[in-house]
Amino acid sequence: MAKKSSKEDAAAEAGRGVTRSIVNGLILILSLAVLGFWLSEGAFKLQPGESAVILRFGAYDRVRELEGWWAHLPPPLESHEVVNTSQLRRETFGARPSQSTPGVPADSEETEIATQIKRDAIQTADSNIVNVAYELQYKVGDAYAHRFSMSNPAAILHDATEAAMRNVIGKRDIDSVLSQDRGAIEKEAQQVLEEMLTSYVTEVGHQAAFDVVRINLEKPQAPEAVREAFADVVSAGQDEKRSTLEAAGDSQEILQRAQSESAEIREQAEAYKRSKIIEAKGEASRFEALLVEYTAAPEVTRRRLYLETMEEILPGVEKMVVEPNTVNMLPMLPLGGQSSAVGGNR
Repeated sequence: MAKKSSKEDAAAEAGRGVTRSIVNGLILILSLAVLGFWLSEGAFKLQPGESAVILRFGAYDRVRELEGWWAHLPPPLESHEVVNTSQLRRETFGARPSQSTPGVPADSEETEIATQIKRDAIQTADSNIVNVAYELQYKVGDAYAHRFSMSNPAAILHDATEAAMRNVIGKRDIDSVLSQDRGAIEKEAQQVLEEMLTSYVTEVGHQAAFDVVRINLEKPQAPEAVREAFADVVSAGQDEKRSTLEAAGDSQEILQRAQSESAEIREQAEAYKRSKIIEAKGEASRFEALLVEYTAAPEVTRRRLYLETMEEILPGVEKMVVEPNTVNMLPMLPLGGQSSAVGGNR
């Protein structure tokens, strides 16, 4: 009986050992599974255009921007926030009615005024009202600044954009807003907005939370009640510009035509001058040649010149050459036409 009892005790002890080993194995496996799951909480994957802000014990530690798998210490040691920094986002302004101030209107008159006020109504420098609608295109700039430097990034961006546009238009009169190139207003408003967004995170030590791509401004409109009058003003301004351009074009055409005519006259004068100089030189050369002949034979040359001159001044007239002092002794001869007696010595 004693041996049997000892065998039973040994078997029981062996069974308990096996059970203990199984339990320990299960506990180890479970512990490893829990540890593995805990460690896996620190793994994450970034898609193209995403950034992860990693916090250590709730404080900013670093930013991961390259796509792919990343890992950090598991929570609560470290945690991460994923922000899409490549997505082009849009927000429109000027289409929704809004109250001028928060709160509940005091009476029916204030309620009626509040319902008529729209966010697209902006006061200009000359105390007029112009309706402006525009679109903001932006991306998330600095992931940390966007996620942790402000409590409500979307609302802050909305208010800053409105403030920038009102700042720019508020410095212009209504005529310049309605007629000026919208590109100048868009560019200035974008610059003011970027400066405002940068100033918000200066103390944080990071870049601006938003990257402003551009502001698209629709054509500003005067209020409905006076829109026709302002349309006439704008039309008159355009007519003035058109007339000015036409006048400038006409003056330019007249000036070019006058310059062309003056150039032509100058060229004609130069040609006439050159021809006269050449003619004068020719006459001078002919006179010099004649002078040489006259010097060699004065009488013959004088007579030849006389005859040539008479031939030139009496063309088509028959002429007779007679000796001097004999013309009175000759009878009038009927030669059938006009004739002229030319003496040898004159």
